[in-house]
Amino acid sequence: MRARLLTGPFLLTTVANFFFFLNFASFFLLPLHVRALGGSESVIGAAMGASGLASLAVLPLVGISIDRLGRRIFLLLGAAGMTLASFGFLMVDHIGPLLFMLRMLQGLSFAAAFTATTTFAAEFAPVGRRAQALGVFGLSTLLTHAIAPIVGEEIVHRAGFHTLFAVTMVYTSIALLLGLRLPGGGAVHAVTSAAARRLRPVHWVVAGTMALAGMGFGSVMTFMPTYVTSEGFGRVAFFFGPYTAAAILTRLIGAGLSDTLGRRRVILPTLLTLGASIFWLAFVHSVPSLVAAGALFGTAQGISYPTLHAFLVDLATEAQLGRSQALFNGAFNLGVTISAFGFGFVADHFGHRTMFVLASLTPVAACLLFYLGTDLVKHTPQVPAAFEASSRAVLKG
Repeated sequence: MRARLLTGPFLLTTVANFFFFLNFASFFLLPLHVRALGGSESVIGAAMGASGLASLAVLPLVGISIDRLGRRIFLLLGAAGMTLASFGFLMVDHIGPLLFMLRMLQGLSFAAAFTATTTFAAEFAPVGRRAQALGVFGLSTLLTHAIAPIVGEEIVHRAGFHTLFAVTMVYTSIALLLGLRLPGGGAVHAVTSAAARRLRPVHWVVAGTMALAGMGFGSVMTFMPTYVTSEGFGRVAFFFGPYTAAAILTRLIGAGLSDTLGRRRVILPTLLTLGASIFWLAFVHSVPSLVAAGALFGTAQGISYPTLHAFLVDLATEAQLGRSQALFNGAFNLGVTISAFGFGFVADHFGHRTMFVLASLTPVAACLLFYLGTDLVKHTPQVPAAFEASSRAVLKG
């Protein structure tokens, strides 16, 4: 009999993550607020990137501490911090230090909460259905990518951004209450040797892959709202709707492909497809084309992300789990942050279309790094004897 996916702790983690990300994804609309306050694309990129910088600064500490102090405390701190930041945005009426300070608080909160939920999910996922389970967990994030911008856009049109910020406070308050019901995830690795917790070369290959893929993903998520409005395509829902629908469908159907076909055989083509979808955005001139590009983008992201996540979890020992999750999330966040600053400059000076052409190259580079890096690592013994056979099997697949 196949192991059940939606067991109690796994389901509770998934629902808490859903409400946390309703807050997070509502701030996809923040570029519109920053523009209304007089900000350029570069200022928008800096504001969005400030969150990523703060997250990156604290992630090493989170990675070291989460296996010692437990998962739940980081989820609770993250949800509380995100709620406080939403309250702070009620006072933002111009571009100034407060805007960037609040974005940094959101970054710190994100690093704590998301590392906790992904580590919980990796722990509670059935081993034989790991990619599928992590794909289902990822749905709690993806659903918010459609719901939050669509609902948020309607709230903004009817009642303004301050009402939206108040609603986001409710989202993370619910996540906080749900987090109180999760197990503490105690300090079970406190006596584990430093050598056993040390990450291996393959972890860093995956980290580099995620950073490059994150650059492509971030270019789309950060600048899509202003791209849609500047090109006259109407609502951002024309992109986020099909993107999320496709990502959800492929996670339900395709996220488990690598459980049978092997991780590498799925990761490589989906990274190339991700690059192709971003390239397509540079040549979109109608709403139907935008919808189609969004669907392709969602398909590629919906399969590649959980499969890369499962690949990393497969190769992590129990003592490395929290640290490897921090690395995974941090690398992806690094890519998103770099894209906010770098591609914001490109969009300001050369336009969104040129920016998307350049951004499309990053998932292709990710594919090349993953192909060459994992091929090299699988011929280099770097793991304890107890894990060597399973590690080689994963790398081969």
